[in-house]
Amino acid sequence: MEFWKKPLLRVPLVLAGTGIVCRSLTFLLAFSWGRIQIARGPDPVTGAYELSTGYVTEIVSVAAFLLFWLAGWHFVRGLERRQIFFSATIMVVWQAVLLVWEQISQAMGGYSWLVHYLYATTESTMWASQLLFRLFDQVSLPLAVPALFTPYLYILLGKSKAAP
Repeated sequence: MEFWKKPLLRVPLVLAGTGIVCRSLTFLLAFSWGRIQIARGPDPVTGAYELSTGYVTEIVSVAAFLLFWLAGWHFVRGLERRQIFFSATIMVVWQAVLLVWEQISQAMGGYSWLVHYLYATTESTMWASQLLFRLFDQVSLPLAVPALFTPYLYILLGKSKAAP
């Protein structure tokens, strides 16, 4: 547990842990919502099942927002702002690498399954991109880029200087 005491790894570990919790919550909600829709049966008019995601994205985004701030308040709050900046920079670079990897794999005509699994480490910051996607009513790369810098919001929780 010595690695936990290192301030440089604090933000990446907190965000990866909360991201995995958010990914698990997404699977649980999506599975439950799908089972509810199947239990309702087919549409009486068309006779087809009309499966939708419903409000799963919104619910998970709100949960991710709350987990992001609660985890930051609990685990990041005691660090200096400078330490948080350097620690958050690791996560920002990691998110940028994943976004570039995703875009390259899509440009090559596929989607890397490894990127999908690695994105679980960034799920706790997905609320920022979802907010931008909802505000501008589109999903695009230029709207995904500002959300990469979400880990820097933890600087608001930091101390200005170390106590003497």
